[in-house]
Amino acid sequence: MIGPLRWGPTLLQFMNPGDLVDKTDSGLQELRTRTAGLPPRLRSLLILVDGRRTLAQLQAAAGQIGAPADAIEQLLQRGLVAVRPPAAASMMPASALADGTEHVDLPLDAAAAAVDRFRGALKLMNDSVVDAIGMRAFFFTLKLERCATLDDLRALLPEYRRLLAKAAHPARALAAEQRVEGLLS
Repeated sequence: MIGPLRWGPTLLQFMNPGDLVDKTDSGLQELRTRTAGLPPRLRSLLILVDGRRTLAQLQAAAGQIGAPADAIEQLLQRGLVAVRPPAAASMMPASALADGTEHVDLPLDAAAAAVDRFRGALKLMNDSVVDAIGMRAFFFTLKLERCATLDDLRALLPEYRRLLAKAAHPARALAAEQRVEGLLS
């Protein structure tokens, strides 16, 4: 990954809309740990940053997910993303990510839909477990807060099912479980 850039608050207006935006090491760390306390919409935008989308595409995505108009600039100022010209991207392997996984380039609408599904599944899992077992859901809620992807949520499904089994209303628990599985599929 590349390091963060430093600039004045108006530099974004001088950048080329075709420049590519990529996560910095700090941005990747933030997705894993949530230490910066990003607002949910900024975090959603950070999830969409992949080094292949342009500044213009991410600005459009920010509008679609309800992020502030200066969302990309906020991420830049926090050192979570960096902007580079498209020519610099040609020197990187097409599908290389810092963690060695293969990148799947989703169309912008599909990526925004994936973020919406993630947020919906996360909220539904949290709400249904808290409704089912009350304060005993605290530790599960902490695990949910550490999730950054749909796969992270899928990994918690066995524990989610076990906690819902303790519910006083099995029919409601089953309905919630089926809705979560629908969002995660």
